[in-house]
Amino acid sequence: MADKMSYRLHGIIVCLLCLIFSSAGNARAEEISIIAVGDITIGSGLTSVIEKDDAIALFAGITDLIKSADIATAPLNTTISDQGEPRYGIEHTFRAPPVIARRLANTGFNVLSLATPHSLDFGIEAVEDTINLLDWYHIKTVGAGVTPEAAQKPALIRVKSAQVAFLAYYSINQFASELSDPIAYAVYSKMTKAVEAVAQEADLVVVWIHWGKARQTQVVGSRQRFFAQGLIDAGADLVFCQRLHTLQGTELYKGKPIIYSLADFIYETYDKQYSKVVVPKIVFEVGSGVSAGEDVSTHSDSTASRAILKSIELTPIWVDDPNAKYQPHVLSGDDAQEALVNYQKLCAELETQVTIEGERGWIKPDADQQDP
Repeated sequence: MADKMSYRLHGIIVCLLCLIFSSAGNARAEEISIIAVGDITIGSGLTSVIEKDDAIALFAGITDLIKSADIATAPLNTTISDQGEPRYGIEHTFRAPPVIARRLANTGFNVLSLATPHSLDFGIEAVEDTINLLDWYHIKTVGAGVTPEAAQKPALIRVKSAQVAFLAYYSINQFASELSDPIAYAVYSKMTKAVEAVAQEADLVVVWIHWGKARQTQVVGSRQRFFAQGLIDAGADLVFCQRLHTLQGTELYKGKPIIYSLADFIYETYDKQYSKVVVPKIVFEVGSGVSAGEDVSTHSDSTASRAILKSIELTPIWVDDPNAKYQPHVLSGDDAQEALVNYQKLCAELETQVTIEGERGWIKPDADQQDP
């Protein structure tokens, strides 16, 4: 009788252990969504708009959309400060009042890239203010710092049980490696090494790279593609490759998305060339069989990956409505269709298929597009 009871108890323990480990394995596979918008460029030209209602109107039409994702990110192409002097030789300088930090937080932004063309318009003092103000409101910053070393550090954010890492870079010219500015400049070898290193610790790696100078065409340049694909090869799961005032498409490279340029989100200086654009919401399944730091190639399951792209939802927005200047809002009806069809064409040039369903667009990778 004792042997029989012992046998039953042993069986129950084994079953419980199986359930525990099975549950633990399932818990590792989670969906994480990231939403992004284009450049946020705010300066003294918007002072009257900001003073009217503490900048609430600037983001009111987009807040629900931004908050729908686990992480919201953007390139901040300005500083947030009331200090500093304008840098010599810059034609247009941008510096936003401190209230903008609170508005960005209330809108739902979690991570902002400061590796942008106008981050140093008012010097290091204004950069430090920007970082401190955003940190006060629990917004991570990446791509700039008070020292060049600080600018190179990744921003880490915990989402559910996953660690998500952000890196950001600003591409200017081949002499970037010689500059001592506290900006993370886009030096190819340094970027790829940084991505390789952080990919050993993070479950999901996101990289912003800003190319600064606008293009007269929406065609993605070969150098852009070389850099962006190299970052994916190094271990990035998602690359945003932004250019000033330019709208470009999305490419799927080895099953990973490269979103080339989202144009302007808020920009005060002139009427925008691309007024009807899209906001992508990228959904990954994270933790599908591989823990952070593990080498995917060692797994017998060829589909194993830290992060697998599930879908990209495209929401059309109007960023230059003449009746609501500088107040982005979601499009509907024929205007939504127009924006989505235009973006569909841009993606087709990169061999990416966009399916339009009502007032939303979708990019869904085929199974054979996933990186083995």
